[in-house]
Amino acid sequence: MGSTHALEIDAWLREGGVVVTASERAARALAGTYHRERLREGKTAWTSPEILSWPQFVRRAWEHRSQDGRFLLNHLQERALWTDIVAAGGHAAATLAPSRQRLSAMAMDAHALLCSYAPRFLEARARRAWTGDAAAFSDWLARFDTTCAQTGSVSENAVPLELVAMLNADGRPRAPLLLAGFDRVLPVQQTLFEAWGTWKRIDEGRQRSAMRLYQAGDREAELTACTTWCKNQLASDPEARLLVITQDVASRRGEIERAFLASLGSKPPLAFEFSLGVPLAQTAMARSAILLLRFLDGALEEHELDWLISTGHGVASAFEADALQARMRDLRRHKRQRTHWKMQAFLQQFAKPAAPAAWEQRMRTAQQRLQAASHRARSPLEWAELAPQVLAATGWPGESGPSSANFQALRRLRQVIDVCGSLGFDGRQISWREFAGELEGAAEETLFAPESQDPSILIAGPAESAGLTADAIWFLGASEEAWPARGNMHPLLPAPVQRDAGMPHSSPRDDWDLARAISGRLAASAEEICFSYARQVEGTDVGASRVILQLAGAPALVPAELAGERVPAPLATIFDDDYSIPLPRTGFQESGDGLTIRGGARFLTMQSQCAFRAVATSRLGAEDWEGAEAGLTAAVRGQLLHAVMHAIWGGPPLGIRTLEQLRAIADRRAFVEERVREVMRDEVPDSAREQMPGRYLELEVKRLTRLITEWLDYEATRLPFTVVATEVKSVAAVGDARLELRLDRIDQLNDGSLLVVDYKSGDMKTRVWETPRPEDVQLPLYAGFGLEPDGVLGGLAFAKIRAGDASFAGRIGNALATLGEKLPNAAALGKSQLTAEQLLDWREEILRLMREYLEGRADVNPRDPKTTCDRCGLHVLCRIQERPVTIIEEEEEAEEEDE
Repeated sequence: MGSTHALEIDAWLREGGVVVTASERAARALAGTYHRERLREGKTAWTSPEILSWPQFVRRAWEHRSQDGRFLLNHLQERALWTDIVAAGGHAAATLAPSRQRLSAMAMDAHALLCSYAPRFLEARARRAWTGDAAAFSDWLARFDTTCAQTGSVSENAVPLELVAMLNADGRPRAPLLLAGFDRVLPVQQTLFEAWGTWKRIDEGRQRSAMRLYQAGDREAELTACTTWCKNQLASDPEARLLVITQDVASRRGEIERAFLASLGSKPPLAFEFSLGVPLAQTAMARSAILLLRFLDGALEEHELDWLISTGHGVASAFEADALQARMRDLRRHKRQRTHWKMQAFLQQFAKPAAPAAWEQRMRTAQQRLQAASHRARSPLEWAELAPQVLAATGWPGESGPSSANFQALRRLRQVIDVCGSLGFDGRQISWREFAGELEGAAEETLFAPESQDPSILIAGPAESAGLTADAIWFLGASEEAWPARGNMHPLLPAPVQRDAGMPHSSPRDDWDLARAISGRLAASAEEICFSYARQVEGTDVGASRVILQLAGAPALVPAELAGERVPAPLATIFDDDYSIPLPRTGFQESGDGLTIRGGARFLTMQSQCAFRAVATSRLGAEDWEGAEAGLTAAVRGQLLHAVMHAIWGGPPLGIRTLEQLRAIADRRAFVEERVREVMRDEVPDSAREQMPGRYLELEVKRLTRLITEWLDYEATRLPFTVVATEVKSVAAVGDARLELRLDRIDQLNDGSLLVVDYKSGDMKTRVWETPRPEDVQLPLYAGFGLEPDGVLGGLAFAKIRAGDASFAGRIGNALATLGEKLPNAAALGKSQLTAEQLLDWREEILRLMREYLEGRADVNPRDPKTTCDRCGLHVLCRIQERPVTIIEEEEEAEEEDE
């Protein structure tokens, strides 16, 4: 709205009239304009203007005239009544709590539609012919009316209808009404205004001449044109007020916010706000409170606990935050992560450092206070009084510094807690968990926006823009797919009722008329308005909205001055750093034979796959944390498999060592199951026992038993052998360093040579040993450097312990003579013999990798950009994704070589 509207509103208010707006945001905006005008006039005090939103106007008028003592239900109270009614109705869809909540919300919406568009159907006899879901809703509505009469309450949706009767009975003169921002007046509004007396809609004026329709290539180009236009407008007039309109503000908020933030460096900077707030539960203040309350009485997902202790709202100091984050890292480092954490489990886990004593004391005190009150159901009001006390006992809101936005969010959260306390209006008592659930739901439904800072740019949806003022407007998404906005008819009301009453989305014509009314209002409310749309959306061509074509004419391409830079200048310069920092002596064990490096085989494998990953992991302590899983992770399953094989081949008193002993076992399945149960008893993580049912672990016992029994049946076909050692730990001298090695098993074959075995549950191929840069160096490393001086290597083999595919894969000196012809895949093993040339090749490659590691070579050079990088979680450090061209070229070369 321009100055003409401001003058009309100002004159109306001076003459004692009342301004009614379609939304609270419009009421605040008009009030702000009124106050600014009084300041420009040099006044220091003036009467507050009578500018009310529609809900405020109706509520105040009803409260002034109601004399029967009934109280007005708030949103949460009304939903609670509908939920109880839906639950008692026995509808199949209301069996589960989430379904009941959705049905109750739909029933509330249906009731609101009837009150606003078709009040005659509020009479039960008018609904007698309704069938199906509409009939079920009709029964719910009858019970709702009865419940309201019994409790002495009234729905907000019914207030305008009751107010009409009160106004008709009250003949006193009333102030005239001026309606601002009403794109259409609903039937109930029309009836109420006529009962009120004198009223009129604000004069929208004629369509302005400066109207354009732009076509952009895609949504990114469209948004770029919008932000560039905003910059140009503010450059020419820094005092200008701009309005950006877009469909689906909530879903596009992040995309739009990033685009405008990227323009903050412009001169003048783009100061912007969204008219629509975000759910209160998404603000840090409210989210931390909700998570803390849940943590005291239940469990948090691991990412929620991470967020809580890292944001500062759940701790009293930076020291506590650092200590708790270090504790969480240590738990992950030792593979103790969980999908969900209860407070007791988090405190009892052995990890360094221990939880800060003061933090633990506060949390236990708060938990005890909550548990003392939770032994019985209480009124919601009692829980509403207890919740802030429990939060205060934890030290919430923590060490985060005060800010205006935090203070406003805190105040709004307290209001929501009080509203939840009002659920006891009918004398009901609920458990703490029911109250906490209501609080979480209310926080999700409550929109929060900090007080407006009067920005230059306001971003709003088409409906929310009603009544807002601006000097110029840009309308995003004016395509035939998005405008008019489309929707569905209400599922609980008969279609003929909706069409006859003209309810939202009951017919394409109604959607068209509303879109045309909004577009016309926008076209008349600013000196300049630009409509735009993206020609391609998600790979589909779209055209301009026909509503906008009628207003603005044929589209033009976005002009060059609004196109902006499609490829922004890089913020960082990419270069290849070939500077090496040799491995320091400090931080590693040193002996006369050189440095001893723990996990050496793992680091040399990384050095072969990607030098940067090896240095980042071993020297910088970078780690890629595995996400927690509800059951047994692949890593844990692998550890259990290794442990069972160790128990079987570990020798007396419970294990065996030779083929003869294996064949002497009468019932291999029973033998294996006994070993499996022993391992499962001792090795299964506590988190899995706590979170998973016993049946799940029993199935894992059966799976492992079947898998390993199949493997032993396979090994029983071998020629005689003896297991020399299992879970072998040794130190090998490699160049100027010593590496700690660990092998799964070493067998002595019938010719006295040694077979080195590595257990694998996946499908491993021997090509992972191919030089240069082998994908896995563990077995070649042991073959070249780990054997005793008198040891003779007979072969290297992966033991592929897989269901239906138990087999060895490797390189054997003489497979037929040492493993036997009866072994199912003996012929295939015989084709891949282990040769002296191969051992020499491996040795030279490993020495080269060791030299590069010790020299500190750390260039980002993945062996296979696709597979190597997919298995690595250090992309944020190496930033390889900023060099896509290099990766693509390497992948193509690799594919050509394979061909």
